[in-house]
Amino acid sequence: MAFVNNYAPEPEILEDELYGPKPYDINFVLPIPSALSTNKLSLVPFIPRVHAPAYLDGVRGHESMFKHISIALERPSYFIRYVESCRRDKSAVLFAAIDKTRPDPNHPEWEGSLAGLFGFEETSTTMLVTEISPAIVLPAFQRTHVGSHAVGLLLKYALELPPSGAGFRRVTWTVSPINDASNNLAKRMGFKLEGVFRWKYALPAVEGYHKLGKEARAGDAGNGLLGRDSNELAVCWDDWEESARELVERAFAREA
Repeated sequence: MAFVNNYAPEPEILEDELYGPKPYDINFVLPIPSALSTNKLSLVPFIPRVHAPAYLDGVRGHESMFKHISIALERPSYFIRYVESCRRDKSAVLFAAIDKTRPDPNHPEWEGSLAGLFGFEETSTTMLVTEISPAIVLPAFQRTHVGSHAVGLLLKYALELPPSGAGFRRVTWTVSPINDASNNLAKRMGFKLEGVFRWKYALPAVEGYHKLGKEARAGDAGNGLLGRDSNELAVCWDDWEESARELVERAFAREA
């Protein structure tokens, strides 16, 4: 029986498309409010023309912070392409984390300073699941309230019943088993470890930078790329109702 395979790779993002359309279309499967906020932090849609310069300034000289991450973010050009690829994916959305406790004199309209990049990906309105990714806190804002408030806001939006939230059933968090900071943040916010996915990622090679992974067998389709296992953690709707909501509210109330 005859058949065809008409697969074609996604078209490359052109230079004049890198910063998205005007007005910026977040292109996400769920409605997103203009901001998700606590008294100390706001999450607003990440618009590269607006937020990318401050983000890139914040990570410059700290590129080793991406050593656990399964995507190439070490160079500004890679980062901008990543943002646009997320925008084109209807299951993904990115947020700028604005720390309201630290004004930025260069951007008074933000009512705070850019402190990180967070998002959802692999969002399914059929299965009622999503994943928090990325979860990046800029070095100047690490060991503060930023990470817990951002993650708490995303959990609350995803798991609260409508109209307050999306009414989803499951939120996941995938992280390298040796990334202690990310694993600890997830567990503090109520995520439960469900298992380890072995060899889940092939890590990109970024010239001049090192990813933490392990070698695979010679001759496989990865052409020498390192691999990485991944812890799979989750907060489900019943976890949220039983304990995770309370953990999040405590984190919101805690002093930085």
